[in-house]
Amino acid sequence: MKFVDREEELKALEEGYTSKKASFIIIYGRRRLGKTELIKQFLKGRNGVYFLATDEDITKQLKSLSSLIGIRLGIEDLARFGTVDWESLFMRIANIELKERLVIAIDEFPHLVRADKAIPSIFQKGWELYLKDRNVMLILSGSSISMMQKEVLNQASPLYQRNTAIIKLKPLRVDYAIRMASSPKFIDALKTYFIFGGVPAYYVYTEECKNFDEVLETIFKQTSIFEDEISIILSEEAKNTGVYLDIIDFIANGVNRPSEIASKLAMPASEVIRYLNILLRVGIVEKSLPVTKKVERKSKSGVYEIKDNYALFWSRYIKRNVEKLYLEGSKSVASAVQKEFDSFASIMFERFAKDFLAFMSITRKLGFSFTKIGRWWGFNPEKKSSGNQEEIDVVALNEDTKDILFGECKWSNGKIGKEVYYELKKKASFVQWHNNERQEHFAIFSKSGFTEEMKEIAKREHVFLFDLEAIEKALNADNALR
Repeated sequence: MKFVDREEELKALEEGYTSKKASFIIIYGRRRLGKTELIKQFLKGRNGVYFLATDEDITKQLKSLSSLIGIRLGIEDLARFGTVDWESLFMRIANIELKERLVIAIDEFPHLVRADKAIPSIFQKGWELYLKDRNVMLILSGSSISMMQKEVLNQASPLYQRNTAIIKLKPLRVDYAIRMASSPKFIDALKTYFIFGGVPAYYVYTEECKNFDEVLETIFKQTSIFEDEISIILSEEAKNTGVYLDIIDFIANGVNRPSEIASKLAMPASEVIRYLNILLRVGIVEKSLPVTKKVERKSKSGVYEIKDNYALFWSRYIKRNVEKLYLEGSKSVASAVQKEFDSFASIMFERFAKDFLAFMSITRKLGFSFTKIGRWWGFNPEKKSSGNQEEIDVVALNEDTKDILFGECKWSNGKIGKEVYYELKKKASFVQWHNNERQEHFAIFSKSGFTEEMKEIAKREHVFLFDLEAIEKALNADNALR
């Protein structure tokens, strides 16, 4: 599969490579986001060494790494026998006149630290005494976010501020992710995105699937990576993942406040927050407030929601179907999920709309950009009963220009008419945000298109209408949309 996106990350690596000084770059981010592929892509055609760290004996790993460096530099004894002393390795590198920059990339660096707790101090000494004034580029990469922060980025770490650049790898942008989907039909690619989000490894794993049915069946195969995927991701951050999985399941089912989760788990809310902070750090959950509210540091307001697409799919369809999978097989379960997938898709279409608007903002395809994108909920003053809560699927705003866009998402089989638009306008009037100076915009997202009457209103009132055809065109075109 073709390597996509990561232009900014490759640019940062290129700047480190062409710098007149030695460079020390940190790459980190949760599993499956493509750190290894990014490094290998960058190393193509360069004087580089790639080494994947493991939990094996540290002496054995040092010999392997030093042998690879010896081969690359043409040092025969180092290539054949390696070395069992880190300082000796750094000294050998420093004593060679490097006409071409040497890149040493150590992937999954936290495994080295687990094998020898002294590794951060050893690398600090190696960098300060031997490498920082040489024609060298050192890359340390890791999937354990907590360990990378503690052992490399934290103020207490010996390696703190030795680095010249930090790359935190995030999920792919929506346009690149959808291009990775294997199905030629856009609706199938979009459904695949609803499950995988911007995680490139999942698309690679299903790249031979010809349609969405095959994607689902592949996910549910007993030999696939998907059943234990969330547990594996969390295992990089914690030994016992059971409580984390329970919390994910609670949040996915609407139990989204620390006090409510604490009650379910029979543990103090303060302890639940500790678990939530790790889930936040990995990017599986997020804390949400109405987008118009200012986020205050350490605020207790807001609710927790599942941020990771696959984690939500896992909770809804994989966790509860494990026994059925073993009894009935992947085809049966995939078929059952396909029949009810629209209910999941309707939730994910709202999430996709946020990702899509972020893409439209960064590529300037709407004529204006946003500083915040989220959803809004609040009270309808016209209703006096307890059911006076209103919600808007997606709201994007710009604090500087006072532009605000209100969006409604409909994943249904019928064409959307004017009633949805007028209801959206009414709900927008309840949103208290720069009421006297804001510039309002409206957008409607529809799986099945719009009535002719709604299209006429949209032309007259400058409403953005996005059916699947318009969305596909926007994701692939360079021209602005209006």
